[in-house]
Amino acid sequence: MFNFIYSNIDFAHKIDDAYSRKDDYDRHMHYFNEIVYFVSGNVEYTVEAETHRLKEGDILLIQPGKYHHAKILDNEAPYERYVLKFPDEILPDYLREKKATQDTFFFDKKKFALNLQLLDSYYGNYSDEDTKTLFVGETIKLIIMLCKESSERQIKKNDFITNIINYIDENIRQTITLDTLNKEFNFSKSYISNEFKRHIHIPIMQYVRAKKIIAAHPFILGKEKKSVVAEMFGFENYSTFYRSYIKVMGFPPNSKSESEEEKTKEQEPKS
Repeated sequence: MFNFIYSNIDFAHKIDDAYSRKDDYDRHMHYFNEIVYFVSGNVEYTVEAETHRLKEGDILLIQPGKYHHAKILDNEAPYERYVLKFPDEILPDYLREKKATQDTFFFDKKKFALNLQLLDSYYGNYSDEDTKTLFVGETIKLIIMLCKESSERQIKKNDFITNIINYIDENIRQTITLDTLNKEFNFSKSYISNEFKRHIHIPIMQYVRAKKIIAAHPFILGKEKKSVVAEMFGFENYSTFYRSYIKVMGFPPNSKSESEEEKTKEQEPKS
């Protein structure tokens, strides 16, 4: 078992049992990628509108901005998995684009177990810099192999919710309200709101704001003017963008790293 946090990556091989829970299993999204390789346990995993009960060798490739959560079905069954968290920046441009088109769930990939087990052999035997390089190399190799895999399964999704999510993703820079969704899908605002909350377990406009912030984050890191980014993603004013950004990201919207943020806190703008 290990937990390696260094620079911009967070890799771990962990086990949770009834008395220790190392992860946040509640519904959440984040601005980095996450790969989960399931080793053992009794767990159901939901990513956006897709839910599956995991089996040994299943792999999840969770893209930035995807709502997800795990549900432990049996607290007495130890939940063992590898969890790899990393930004897009560690990947070559061509592979980053390829990864963005991939499915989330890859089933029965026990043949990739050796790739993950190599991480255990690296941990503690090299300097932090060398360990990061080795871990990143194995991650790139794993993504290349996953992209090569062909999906032959029938995915059970809620088409209505999936279509709404796709619309939000494709129009993330536009102003999206219940009125625009009502016009696009020809369903009442209350039906759209209730169905989305029933399946995704989060209010739809909270989901839209979080998605917008995740999409805006790279522009902030690129030192684009913050008020311009807010307008780019359809926020009515910078104050709303600022508060939403902190709520989703956990730190203010400027191009500094999180550690630098702790040293220089930005004052909240007045409404």
